[in-house]
Amino acid sequence: MRASSLVLSVMISGALALGLAPTAFAHGDDAEQGGQDAHTPSHMLDHMQDMHRGHDHGHDFEAMEHMSPEDRDRMMFLMADLGLVLPPMDSGRGRVLFLEKGCVACHAVNGVGGDVGPTLDAADLPEPMNVFEFAARMWRGAAAMTAMQEAQFGEIVALDGQELADIIAFAHDEAEQSKLTAEQIPDRYRDALAQ
Repeated sequence: MRASSLVLSVMISGALALGLAPTAFAHGDDAEQGGQDAHTPSHMLDHMQDMHRGHDHGHDFEAMEHMSPEDRDRMMFLMADLGLVLPPMDSGRGRVLFLEKGCVACHAVNGVGGDVGPTLDAADLPEPMNVFEFAARMWRGAAAMTAMQEAQFGEIVALDGQELADIIAFAHDEAEQSKLTAEQIPDRYRDALAQ
């Protein structure tokens, strides 16, 4: 395997593991040539690196330093062409959704929340994060989870793919989880927690 192919394979695996590939972008004849706007693959990879720069755990972004913007774009386009593009993940939005969607009524994070479902403390979850395994665990518990949602909220909580991606990011981000407090729990879910 040529070195450039190896680097490309490593970067695809890394981007997939981090779940931070862009949701959509144009390429081919419609692509903006050489642009670095917010929708280019290179910009998304730069954003991924910036987001993870302050984390306690390290990521080996040195593999990207020797890639040209064109090669980085090609890598991201390959992922899109293969159907492997994942939504960008934002743990801050995930914390807000964890509260607003009522996840907190059944799941605790750092002692804040309910005890009906399993805790979602980032320190206890496996690394590296596998978003598909997390979704598979939810799927395995879906029958019980939706029954409890119907009983407690009168409806099933609806999540789209972006919201699920953000909640998964929150479940794996200790720094963002440390910002969660009991005072942030919406009033409509406090009764469920009191039972």
